[in-house]
Amino acid sequence: MEAYRYQELAYLIVPVFLGMEFFISARNERRERHEAPLGSYVLDFCGFLFTALVPAIFFFTIWAIETRAFPFRETTLARLDRYGVMFMFMGGWWQVYMIGALRAGRLTDRSNPFYLWGPFIGLGTFISLLVLWVSPWNLKWISTGWFILISIVLQVMNVKPKNIARVLWILTGVTFFLENIFFLWIETLV
Repeated sequence: MEAYRYQELAYLIVPVFLGMEFFISARNERRERHEAPLGSYVLDFCGFLFTALVPAIFFFTIWAIETRAFPFRETTLARLDRYGVMFMFMGGWWQVYMIGALRAGRLTDRSNPFYLWGPFIGLGTFISLLVLWVSPWNLKWISTGWFILISIVLQVMNVKPKNIARVLWILTGVTFFLENIFFLWIETLV
């Protein structure tokens, strides 16, 4: 396996963490309502999607390309691999916002702020350094600073957990939209 594949495997940390957050949110929703509402099934499905399906497709395409298992479908597999890498490469930011939104939705007023901001800043720093390590203009530090700034501003302003969740859901949607537009633009260049 080529060396850059090991870096690609590191991208899986964020989607798997997100999948676990979906599972925890589904469990909490069932516990609070003492039944299994439809929302908990949707959360469980999303947890399965990010914890199992995304890594499985990722590993399958890496294996198939590296071993040349499907020689007549190499172009299709290469494209699927590129989409998978871009999903995790560029998707790391919106996934970190989504992790923060799910955690903020579970916060209570007496919760420790580190429960939300620790993983948010940690994963934001991880994805910023992983993706932007060789980027120009110190973008890795700008991105890391952005996650720290968001957490400091929302904590200092003493924003309620429900509103923190709303802000992070909005950032998730905006980032997802902008990253996909950027990805489509890159696809036209390649």
